[in-house]
Amino acid sequence: MKKYHFLFISFLLPALLQAQWKYPSYEQIQNDITQIGKNKFVTQEAIGKSHGGQPISLLKFQNANKNAPTLLLVAGVDGQHPAGTISALHVAKNLLKLSPDSLSKLLDNKSIWILPLANPDAYVRNASAVLQLTSGNARQIDNDRDGRVDEDPAKDLNGDGVISQMRVKSLAGTYKLHSAFSDYLLAVDPSKGEKGIYELYTESIDADKDGLYGEDGASGVNIDRNFTFDYGIFEPETGEYAASEAETKAILDLLYENPQISTVLHFGLQNNLSIAENFDKGKASERIIKSWSSNDAQVSNYVTSIYNETVKPLGEAPKANAGKGNFSSTAYYHAGRFSFVTPSWWVPSVQDTSKQADLPKKAAPNGKVPDDKFVSWVYKNNIEGAILPWTKVNHPDFPNQEVEVGGVVELYKNNPPVDLLEASSELHSNFVIKLVQSMAALEFSQPKITALGNDIFRVEMRVFNTGGMPTYPEIGDKIRHVSKLKTIIELQKSQQFLSGKRLELYPSLAAGKSQDFSWLIKGKGKVEIVVGCPAAGEKTISVTL
Repeated sequence: MKKYHFLFISFLLPALLQAQWKYPSYEQIQNDITQIGKNKFVTQEAIGKSHGGQPISLLKFQNANKNAPTLLLVAGVDGQHPAGTISALHVAKNLLKLSPDSLSKLLDNKSIWILPLANPDAYVRNASAVLQLTSGNARQIDNDRDGRVDEDPAKDLNGDGVISQMRVKSLAGTYKLHSAFSDYLLAVDPSKGEKGIYELYTESIDADKDGLYGEDGASGVNIDRNFTFDYGIFEPETGEYAASEAETKAILDLLYENPQISTVLHFGLQNNLSIAENFDKGKASERIIKSWSSNDAQVSNYVTSIYNETVKPLGEAPKANAGKGNFSSTAYYHAGRFSFVTPSWWVPSVQDTSKQADLPKKAAPNGKVPDDKFVSWVYKNNIEGAILPWTKVNHPDFPNQEVEVGGVVELYKNNPPVDLLEASSELHSNFVIKLVQSMAALEFSQPKITALGNDIFRVEMRVFNTGGMPTYPEIGDKIRHVSKLKTIIELQKSQQFLSGKRLELYPSLAAGKSQDFSWLIKGKGKVEIVVGCPAAGEKTISVTL
């Protein structure tokens, strides 16, 4: 009877998991984008198409001033992070829940652009596949570079509709059972004399006999590994060359063609928000800079303080370093924008384990294992399908060995059941508002005109940065694509400069600082002055001499 009960549960498992996970279909995502785009504060447009021909939609929250300093929120770059897309759409909807007066005031001198699904091909594929998320677009690639394409996908060995883990009993194993949760494996610590009893793999077979399991399936190019900074040449999922993909080019074009984008926020699988960027003098001095500058690192620390205070109820966020060719690093190092990335949701800390088996300190070095937080969250919140019981299978690659399938379903580590995203998205919506309010904002004094005689006039004015961030990152001074603070003064034909120039460029103006400008002009008549920069605001002022 027990055998039949297990078979019945196995048959229903895919439906049960989908019922709880409940991520919307691609069509539902597109419908949400369309509905948001109908609001009077929002303009919807496509910045391009994916490799598979799907539109890459952009939602522009803005008032009449379409060239206002802009925060760009990007999500869905890596297909393994659909939670980022859902969170970005929640942010868009939460902005529309503000009163019209509040939203209009927020957008009075700033804009918020939201790109919720930068890699639509991955969402289309993952929404219709078994519960294993893959990263890339619709392009067919040879991940293991053996001359064959998609020949070794992950394989559902026990027919439960889920790709989970596969453990093989072995004297050379590097994993052991968790002392409190038997379905969860922990890596052993050889320095403490610990010994493992299992080898651990992704559920699959080695179809191409290269010693790897499920490494070459229909995963495409991971857009978050295809950007230009620190591009991983000849690595899996990176593409044939940097920015080879239509999705990558569309995002880069959006950045380079819109200098008013001053700040980028990415809901992705890295994190430089809860822990600020550091200044590394050595890396900052190399020919290829790989450290935020000293001043930019101070800005990062300022934004981090705002972020941690805003999302404090979520608990400590996990560390997640940037990988090669990722979007967020490229936005800073190559496009010269302040660039921040957060997973937008993470497994929360479990404060009360009294109703379940306590996590013993001997389970890991120093009594701390990051994944213990995950397993506690799963059991406390009854997250069905996140950790599965082990079942024996016959495996052709391990004859006469004990092989079992079960354990962790990897997608849950970064993508909870969709209903659990609402609370974290509300906090991140509050952070978006605070970040926009902290961006550089320029105020301009009325020019002072002093007549010096003989039709000679001194023109003086001052600009103030009343925001909490500089007009642009310090690294922008090394990048040609960043529009610097500038003054342009147009004279009549009968006028001439005695000092000063028609066009002058200035370095980034720090928060709370001011910049003085002065010209000597000979000749009466109208003078038109343009001052500012796209990332912080520009103004045209006319005076008559």
